Amino acid sequence: MDGDCRYLLWMIATATRMIESDGSCWRDWYRQHSSRLLLYARQWLPEWADAEDAVQAGFVKFWRHKPNATESDVPLLYTTVRCAALDLLKRNARRVRREDQLALEADDAWWDTDSMARQESTGEIRRALERLPIAQREVIVLRVWAELSFAEIAATLDESINTITSRYRYALANLKKLITEKSHERI
Repeated sequence: MDGDCRYLLWMIATATRMIESDGSCWRDWYRQHSSRLLLYARQWLPEWADAEDAVQAGFVKFWRHKPNATESDVPLLYTTVRCAALDLLKRNARRVRREDQLALEADDAWWDTDSMARQESTGEIRRALERLPIAQREVIVLRVWAELSFAEIAATLDESINTITSRYRYALANLKKLITEKSHERI
């Protein structure tokens, strides 16, 4: 089991213990501080969902070490959330580096058309992919890099095949538009 899975299992177990104990105090603390902590975490994490994950992870770690916290412990809570946000940022950066390295090592024959090779670099394509909505990006990655069929992607994402093929079609159209916009910006 890799580190991310162990961490997720630890988080679930700790959150369960938190709920089973007198969670009302922690719910009040969370309601009182979470929105400000979320804005604080957004300094490092541009994605809202990542910032939420960091705040939740920070709360769980904080609760584990300070089960009877008082208002004087709020700075420690901010520090814990900051550390959780920076940890997530590092994990995301490592993931991107691994994916970039794998992309360089992978067989890029499917990209090897004359017009694509002349017009776009791998970095531009990656940036265009990052600008796609997550649902579309996920279908593209599973279809192109993982080489899954639409039926396999539908089973993986627990969606209908029609939904998957629509997302794929929209993703390709959006990629074309993003890459074309980038080409026009250079002119």
